Amino acid sequence: MSEDSEPLTDITRKLRVEQTVRDFLEILDNNELDLEEGLVAWNMLGFTIFQDLHPEEPHEQTHQRMMDFSKQLFENRGRS
Repeated sequence: MSEDSEPLTDITRKLRVEQTVRDFLEILDNNELDLEEGLVAWNMLGFTIFQDLHPEEPHEQTHQRMMDFSKQLFENRGRS
């Protein structure tokens, strides 16, 4: 992939992520879940994804991996 197409790839990826978030919020609305319930669902989804990626890890290690990932995202916000 050329360097010229990289910004387009980044924009496309961001748009797909934004659409996924909008879809998730729509699911919350359709199921009449409030934001607190939505956060629980989002965390459960994230934990499930990390478990699927690293099935050999114990619960505590998966939880720590999620926390580290979230911290890294928080620290890197606004840099892109």
